Amino acid sequence: MKKLMLKSVLLLSILFCACSSDDNDSGGNSYPKEVSITYKVSSSNTTSAQAVSYKNATGGMATVTNVALPYTITVNRTVNEGDDASIGYSSANASANVTLQILVDNSVVKTQNFTVGTGAIQYLFE
Repeated sequence: MKKLMLKSVLLLSILFCACSSDDNDSGGNSYPKEVSITYKVSSSNTTSAQAVSYKNATGGMATVTNVALPYTITVNRTVNEGDDASIGYSSANASANVTLQILVDNSVVKTQNFTVGTGAIQYLFE
């Protein structure tokens, strides 16, 4: 009876060890990591923005002025967990219909439509 109990405990131990996840790779989200971030600004009723601001390759803010729409820029950046990608715009057209998008490694991670003269979105790396 002791041998059977010992074999059962040993078998359960092996099963639990085989099923545990010791790798800290939470679905490919290990940090820091190098990503390609694409920012897009488009509009259905205005052809320009007074300014577009976005997080650049070093994580600082960059601003371009008198921007023709649609506008797209891609930056390569090393990010850590908790870092963000963000973009905002301002337009002289107070009823501008503007869509902002953030893509990470060519996948859309955030999109939002605005019907006012200013707007911003942010994506948090988790």
